[in-house]
Amino acid sequence: MVTGLGTPAVAATAVAAPMGITAPVSAAPADDEPVEGEPVEGEYEEDLPIPGEPPEVKFPDNEPDTPDGLECKPGWFFKITQNKKNTMSVKYRTFVENKKNYAVDFKFTSKKSGTTEVGASVTISADIGVKILGSIKAEVEANAKKSWTSEIGIEAYGRVKAKSTVNGDYGIGKENVYGYKYHLGSACQKSNKQYMTAWAPYREGWVIK
Repeated sequence: MVTGLGTPAVAATAVAAPMGITAPVSAAPADDEPVEGEPVEGEYEEDLPIPGEPPEVKFPDNEPDTPDGLECKPGWFFKITQNKKNTMSVKYRTFVENKKNYAVDFKFTSKKSGTTEVGASVTISADIGVKILGSIKAEVEANAKKSWTSEIGIEAYGRVKAKSTVNGDYGIGKENVYGYKYHLGSACQKSNKQYMTAWAPYREGWVIK
């Protein structure tokens, strides 16, 4: 199975294919096997930029505090005011260094797993986490989940030119938004606003560069 995040590139076979790989000048021998990526140890990035993400978009916040004729159910809610660029929580990192004078094929395989959950830049309760997820699913990304654990054994293939290196990151995409939690009263009035950046996992895959 091959999956990925990011912008397609030349000579790559991943669905959301590796970027930054150019076509080889000369071909590798036909009997060469793909070179397996070497793992990179250490702490991985929690917010790696995803190539090809669209610009951030601001949402209008023009809902009146007391809409006419609307019966309000008091409670806590979350309002999105900005759709921010998505990032990836890296769960596994690998690379291939090609020291040969011709291009070679490579294969990356995810060999570590990790979990990303709904969260925010401030401390939130479980109830607010549910409200954040509901807002993200309804307004931005229907595939968002409360929790996502990445898989092991997901492969990506490509080609690395002579005397160069290709790096691969496997992880979970985070739908990032900005907004505020608030309490809605029985007269539809908003109170106790608290602004925050929030996120929810929505997919997993490779970013190759």
